[in-house]
Amino acid sequence: MQPNTALSPALAATASATELTPTPLAAALSQSGVHLPIPFLDLSPQVIRDLRLENVAALQRFIAEAKSELATLAAMVQTGLEMRYADAAKAQLLAQGKDTGTTHIEDGDFDITVEVDKTVAWDQAELSSKWDRISASGDDPRQYITAKFSVSESRFKAWPEVLRQQFESARTVTPGKPKFVLRRAGEGK
Repeated sequence: MQPNTALSPALAATASATELTPTPLAAALSQSGVHLPIPFLDLSPQVIRDLRLENVAALQRFIAEAKSELATLAAMVQTGLEMRYADAAKAQLLAQGKDTGTTHIEDGDFDITVEVDKTVAWDQAELSSKWDRISASGDDPRQYITAKFSVSESRFKAWPEVLRQQFESARTVTPGKPKFVLRRAGEGK
């Protein structure tokens, strides 16, 4: 393997190491004609740390484009499978008296597992009314209803200091992962 002269010395040393067996992703990329800005198999967090920033920026652009294209492909595959199997899955579930759950469809040598999830939404105003009614009857509504309290962060920041101090002990802030955007100086935002 020839070292890439556009790479840092650390990556050049890695690139000159013995050839690795391609992963399925690398093989698919190779067959598709998609070319990474640097050899995919030679990447590691340490190598990326030592790359020149223009190479890291190229990787970020590639990742963004690949995510978009993969999302489009995933949506097409999902829609194609829905067109092919959704009606049969729905009929099987309805025959069991359900409209959600898991069912299986055999097609040739394949056993297709179809999972139809459910999303449950509760009317918050109605639940609040029922909470009050249960409480007024002398029963404990916590036996039946789970209440979750939250405070909008923008509202919290707008509160007077004396009120914020009273709520500080109930507030925990956990930092997320840092995000990095690379731009050449002077490119604008």
